[in-house]
Amino acid sequence: MLSCQWSSFTRISVSPFPLQQGQLNKVLNLKKQCCVTKSSMDDSTSHTHQSPFQFLTKKPYEPPPWASHLSPIPSHTFSLGHFPTPIHKWNLPNLPKNTEVWLKRDDMSGMQLSGNKVRKLEFLLADAVAQGADCIVTIGGIQSNHCRATAVAAKYLNLDCYLILRTSKLLVDKDPGLTGNLLVDRLVGAHIDLVSKEEYAKVGSEWRYGRWFVNCIHAQWLESKN
Repeated sequence: MLSCQWSSFTRISVSPFPLQQGQLNKVLNLKKQCCVTKSSMDDSTSHTHQSPFQFLTKKPYEPPPWASHLSPIPSHTFSLGHFPTPIHKWNLPNLPKNTEVWLKRDDMSGMQLSGNKVRKLEFLLADAVAQGADCIVTIGGIQSNHCRATAVAAKYLNLDCYLILRTSKLLVDKDPGLTGNLLVDRLVGAHIDLVSKEEYAKVGSEWRYGRWFVNCIHAQWLESKN
């Protein structure tokens, strides 16, 4: 479940946590390893990805017939993921007779974008750009997949990204490090603010918005339920 709302913000200076030299070297090495040409990648999968020239393009959206009665219908979408993703049969033992299990492989939509999270972001970020947003604000747990996907997608679209991440009270004032999704968050330059679990429920108030953000043209607020 995800909702969004628009607001004008003012912003104080907030920077990503500074990296120590050892951490910086780790990030730079990972960045080099990620620069893999398409010809060197394994192309053994049977599905067909979209053309590279379609990636990051904005296109009109037409809903499928079963969704045409819903409102509001998005007018546009961004091509952020590598779609379509394949459907693979899963050969499980001891299935009931005439039963088949198939998997929709959205884990292949793009490693940086955390599987199916990119599908909602294709709509939300198209709306953000259309309305003149220059930054994205979202909230989640310290290892939120939603926040990671938002940070990467915002980087693709040249939008500043601010992540308000929930952690324990004892860790709020400490460097969160480079573990798991935090490495990707920081690799793409997301601004990170840590809040305790006690503060987490209060972040959505207008008063707390004003504490973090000043002088944004507009900010898209994405609320994650994961």
